[in-house]
Amino acid sequence: REKKSCTRALAMKHVAAYLLCVMGGNASPSAGDVKKVLDAAGSAVDDSALEKVISELGGKDLEQLITDGNTKLASVTVSGGGGGGGGG
Repeated sequence: REKKSCTRALAMKHVAAYLLCVMGGNASPSAGDVKKVLDAAGSAVDDSALEKVISELGGKDLEQLITDGNTKLASVTVSGGGGGGGGG
């Protein structure tokens, strides 16, 4: 389970760097563009994770992807835990 969380964290930093490129005006960042962002942050680059991000996000409308993702998250039912016991 720890390895899966680590892999997700690696992928997320690549997604974040990709989004930073897009927000900076680069509508279609290359792997090299994303690497520059990660290098500037002092972060190591996982080439396989980066290629996955580029292949999944490249050429897509990110605003629409984010809107679709928010819609999906809004439909998720989350229940909270029970209240804490009274102090005494």
